[in-house]
Amino acid sequence: MDVSAPFDGPEDDETDASHGFGSHGHVGAAEPPPAPVHDPHDNLWMADGDRVWDLGPADVDSDADGIPDSLTRVGPGGVTVYTDSDHDGRVDAITEVHADGGFASHRLDATTGDWVRTDVGRLD
Repeated sequence: MDVSAPFDGPEDDETDASHGFGSHGHVGAAEPPPAPVHDPHDNLWMADGDRVWDLGPADVDSDADGIPDSLTRVGPGGVTVYTDSDHDGRVDAITEVHADGGFASHRLDATTGDWVRTDVGRLD
């Protein structure tokens, strides 16, 4: 038995092809799956007058429905969570957790466009 080129003959090409490796003469490593394509239209956004901020893609599923609806930003003063609760892309809830343990939540009033405080407190 010649082991110098164990998988190099024409019969091996047939076997390779039947296992989805093509007929390249050698068995190669499996190709990695393609990276998911991100569509910027799926990003969360906020508006203030005539200005619009693109916040990037949601990466947290805050309501456990299987759809990412929030993103988190960490800054020197604490953490802010931006949430799109109705899945239209527009941020309609913001929760800020401050470094000192204080927090505040706001919800966008769709009628007026104003941010209304819905909760405030302290995490201990």
